[in-house]
Amino acid sequence: MRKKYGKLQKKENIIVFPGMVDRLISEGLKHAEDFQYDLAVDSIRQALTYIEADEQTLGVYAYSLYEIREFTEAKTVCEELLKLGPTYYFETMELYVTILMELRQFGEVKEILESLLEEGVVSEDKIDKFEQLLTLNERVAKQKSDRILEDVPHNNQIDASLFQYETFSRFPEDKQQQLLVELEGEDLTPIENELVTIIEDDLISPITKSFALLLMVHKRIDRNITIEKFGYGTDIIPKELLDPSQTPMVEAVLNMTEDDLIQNPTKLEMVHDLIIRHSFATYPFEWFSFDEQEVAEAYINYVGGMLGEEVTCEGKLYDLLVRIDVLFEMRNM
Repeated sequence: MRKKYGKLQKKENIIVFPGMVDRLISEGLKHAEDFQYDLAVDSIRQALTYIEADEQTLGVYAYSLYEIREFTEAKTVCEELLKLGPTYYFETMELYVTILMELRQFGEVKEILESLLEEGVVSEDKIDKFEQLLTLNERVAKQKSDRILEDVPHNNQIDASLFQYETFSRFPEDKQQQLLVELEGEDLTPIENELVTIIEDDLISPITKSFALLLMVHKRIDRNITIEKFGYGTDIIPKELLDPSQTPMVEAVLNMTEDDLIQNPTKLEMVHDLIIRHSFATYPFEWFSFDEQEVAEAYINYVGGMLGEEVTCEGKLYDLLVRIDVLFEMRNM
């Protein structure tokens, strides 16, 4: 007996055989479940040329686009979902603001999250997550706009009086660091002794010490300096030091975390940003007595906790990460 087929569909003179669209969508959903997001995007994208997908399919499509870093298209799909008033509104909104952060649209993220929280429309089980996203957005926005030792114009004149300890120590921390940033590329000879005093002083912030030390490293200054941070002390010679992000241990930790988070690019970027910032604060000590594997796992868990994941964050290394983060928070106040 001949099998009966459904009615053939046409799309711009292309014949669409019965069941083809359903098959494409099923394949796309299955690929997403198997973390093959590039294949999921290909299948669902083909299906969308023939039909308007349901909310579940669009949601999977948006997330798959996000995972393969097609952020602009993922943003468009999320906006379409939000207009439909999806069943999973807050989950979609969470993905949407994360995509906006990837696109560096920090102002829009701040406006959206603050509006949702102020209006009290966020369900209780999502409030903590949205507050954490708001905090993370502000932190990343600040970091992107205030790169460590960014390029600045040089005026070729140094007011040495500003770096004398009695004067320098009275400035707020952000002012101290801005003065040091402005020295990048300049001849440090007139204030070399003042910089050593800043680096060796117990009351100067570890971050400020790093700014001063890195200036001397870049100038390959050959003199002995005693530095203390977080209860650890050592003698160093700037000429012999690498930049903080180029040391073997930092590179090893970055590689380990990349291997573990290759399927989660957003979390990976956050982890790497935090590792680089913290390695600058602890410079030249890196992570003291902790080994590379411990450090890599600690940062993955630490950022996971920031994102609302259920992770265990405790012990001396975790306490150190919190302590360093507090220093950056105080710096941004």
